[in-house]
Amino acid sequence: MTGKKKSLIILYLIPTLIIYGVFCVYPCLKSLFLSLCSWSGFSDEITFVGLENFRRLVKDPIVWKALGNNLFILVFCTLFTFTLALAFAVMVTKSRRRYHKGLRIIYFIPYVMSIAVVAVLWTFIYNPSFGLVNGFLEKVGLSALQHVWLGESDVIMGALVVPLVWINVGFYMVMFIAAILNISEDCYEAAAIDGANKRQQFWHVTIPGIWQEIRTSLVFFCVTAFNYSFELVYVMTKGGPNRASELLTTYLYEHAFTYSDYGYASAIGVLLFAVLFLIIFIIMKGMKAGYRDE
Repeated sequence: MTGKKKSLIILYLIPTLIIYGVFCVYPCLKSLFLSLCSWSGFSDEITFVGLENFRRLVKDPIVWKALGNNLFILVFCTLFTFTLALAFAVMVTKSRRRYHKGLRIIYFIPYVMSIAVVAVLWTFIYNPSFGLVNGFLEKVGLSALQHVWLGESDVIMGALVVPLVWINVGFYMVMFIAAILNISEDCYEAAAIDGANKRQQFWHVTIPGIWQEIRTSLVFFCVTAFNYSFELVYVMTKGGPNRASELLTTYLYEHAFTYSDYGYASAIGVLLFAVLFLIIFIIMKGMKAGYRDE
């Protein structure tokens, strides 16, 4: 590569790097600095307090409750979203029926809807008086299973997982469909000749063939799940009842914009970043070898 081409590439990258630095790098560094300070967000006075916010964070039981809720949502949303997305993707790609093309669009619609709209929709669905869930349970004679879905601590986290799965299944189904269609039919024919049935073809041809896509999708899902869960929970429950659905993001928002305690809110943000970084690191390392490298 000539020096002129290198200069041209750098020239094209400069605007992107500036935007990235201003809107990503600087806010992260600013949050890290504020986590070591006490600041109301309104005054010019920023008091350096060292690790005091982190000591307070370690002793705060709500933080650990919220972290547990975050992990609950992440684990169960990942499990159900990827299982259903893979199942639907395999059914659509292996079927030659025309209406399955329409199903792709139908499954994808929730992903492009506003999270606020989805939250309001599912709030009505879960309504204890006229909601679809309790209404259906009553119709089929299972009134004993009716709950105040967004008002009972025992069931609220499970109730919040359902709309999050509903939102994401269509998107990842489309991702997996694209990946599966890239697998050569020769691989399936060779497996069939060797005596592999449909289940064995799925585990030994389909999964290895889309392993890298699963890995990438999993990382992307972990990042976006924290964002979607905040918006959904804030609109539907605001962390209630009695902190039962509190998340790190809703707790951070509360301290920043209700109590004007930006130092502590930034410390929560640093914890959230560290947890997410650790999860992604584990995923990348744990899935590095995977099927495709075997």
